[in-house]
Amino acid sequence: MTAGGEGREARLAAPEVSVETDGRLTVPAGHVTALLRSIARSWKAGTCDGIPVLVVEDSADITLEPVTVRALAGALITIADELDVQYIHITTHTSHTE
Repeated sequence: MTAGGEGREARLAAPEVSVETDGRLTVPAGHVTALLRSIARSWKAGTCDGIPVLVVEDSADITLEPVTVRALAGALITIADELDVQYIHITTHTSHTE
């Protein structure tokens, strides 16, 4: 997404991907929620001047009102919060046997 000016997007938090011994790819839970929150921050940064946000698609450009972009950013933050609650529940209610 871009707004009226260039360079307003916040830097995204790229998650660390690991390969387990069985070949599965894993991403630390905190990195997933950090990515969601950084996307939300980037979207909010694009709305700071109140100008409609231009979304560049493959075949057409779409303009979104700042209030819509902020609502979408809020939805991402809510998802990140819900994931954090689930991660905390899992880690506090899972027995760690070695």
